[in-house]
Amino acid sequence: MNGPARVSVYFGGAAHEIWTNSGLSVSYTGRVEVLALREGGAFRAEAPVPARAGDVKADYNEAARSAELAASLNSGKAPPLTRAYFRAAAEAAEAFSGLGDIQALPGRLSRELSGGQDSLILPEVLRLLLDEHRASWEAAVDLVSRCFSLRVGEGERDARVPLEAVAALQPRDAGLIRALNEKLCGRLWDAWPGDWQRIGENALLRDGEADLVTLCAACCGKIICTKERRAGSLRAMYTLAPARFEDI
Repeated sequence: MNGPARVSVYFGGAAHEIWTNSGLSVSYTGRVEVLALREGGAFRAEAPVPARAGDVKADYNEAARSAELAASLNSGKAPPLTRAYFRAAAEAAEAFSGLGDIQALPGRLSRELSGGQDSLILPEVLRLLLDEHRASWEAAVDLVSRCFSLRVGEGERDARVPLEAVAALQPRDAGLIRALNEKLCGRLWDAWPGDWQRIGENALLRDGEADLVTLCAACCGKIICTKERRAGSLRAMYTLAPARFEDI
């Protein structure tokens, strides 16, 4: 896809959710902005030029934080989760740039995920659909499912990340992961009412950590895996949505 030269990626800060007559409105404070410039199959980080005028000290501090973060991303010194979020958020922002009709999103963004840290793109796309494009929850979830598929092998260990670490990168994404977990647990309860052990074992969030394979399985429209995986860690998801599964 031909996107703009640069897109903005935002890190940290606080998300403020306010319900209005037209629905949920989300605003942010304290975020650090980094520009993402696509270079082939990767992105290079740049610090933006300060947009405000008058508050020289604030502009300098903000620019310094952006420059420091951009340098750590480009050098590989940033933590792996931070780098993964930067790439995921940049890909999402690129796909949405200039998008007139959200129904065209699957034509711009069609990805096969591994169930690793690349899964961070899922709540970020959901965030953009809900907050920036005012999609309903049902429409946003449907569009995400049409954009992404999961391919996971039997020998691959399920990746987990602390939800607090996700919140430190993008607080709204962490909140959406919680919402997805609540929706999944509701479906698990409908399938196995009262079986708290089964529900807990198959939840997206366990012990404060997000299971990224489960995140993908809950969101992706297609799940490609071995029969062993289907009968093992993805057995509950197969029971809930067998039509979404394909064998490797």
